[in-house]
Amino acid sequence: MPGKVNRGWKVWILAGLLVLVLTGSVRAESVSVQVTPDVIEISSFYQGAEIALTGSIPAGYQAVAEVTGPARQERLMRKGRRGPLWMNVGELTVSGAPSLYLVSSSEAGLLTGDSPWGLKALAQRLTLGGQVEDREKAKFTEQFLELKQSESLYGAWPGGLQTSPAEDGRVKVTGKFWLPANVKPDTYKVCLIAVQEGKAAGRQCADLPIKMVGFPALLMTLAFEHAALYGILAVVIAIVTGFIMGYLFKGGGGH
Repeated sequence: MPGKVNRGWKVWILAGLLVLVLTGSVRAESVSVQVTPDVIEISSFYQGAEIALTGSIPAGYQAVAEVTGPARQERLMRKGRRGPLWMNVGELTVSGAPSLYLVSSSEAGLLTGDSPWGLKALAQRLTLGGQVEDREKAKFTEQFLELKQSESLYGAWPGGLQTSPAEDGRVKVTGKFWLPANVKPDTYKVCLIAVQEGKAAGRQCADLPIKMVGFPALLMTLAFEHAALYGILAVVIAIVTGFIMGYLFKGGGGH
């Protein structure tokens, strides 16, 4: 009889663990995200592009959306005063910096304080090296983030996501991000995160390829694969452009 009781308890414990595992997997998979357009093409007239995010999360959850580029090491020149002149006095390196970081949330508080998302959280993940003292790192990290924001490569929009009830009882999430003209060709990640009590409860990401097409793609191929031909072409273009400009200005002065 005791053996049967013990086996019964084991069955109930295993069943409970199975329910917990299944519940966790359902929660992780219950976030969906779609990005439009699904590919960004950089042509000769590319001036930036807007992407639209559409997704869904379970009812009762909040949302955070991130657009991130591959992390890389940034090299910056540190300015300093030498006598009456300002000049480069050393090199700084910033490791762990994504090439692009745009973040938005359904509630403003999700990107403030000790939140794991937002520019403040990103600053804590950056590592500074080179000619910089420990007491200066916070200042230079802040300046680095300001530089990236001025280039429109970093940005945060608390409360920028819209949420509404969906037909299936879930929550529909929509939002928009602007990709600047200086974004580099690469594969970027667009992630939608379901948040509960300030922590990520589920996440779904979609790849967003950004690639060059047309004449810019041709120039990039020549530059990396046919350097000599690229150099000759650059000289020819410069000469032809010079002739055209000279003709136009000369013609304009004759009237």
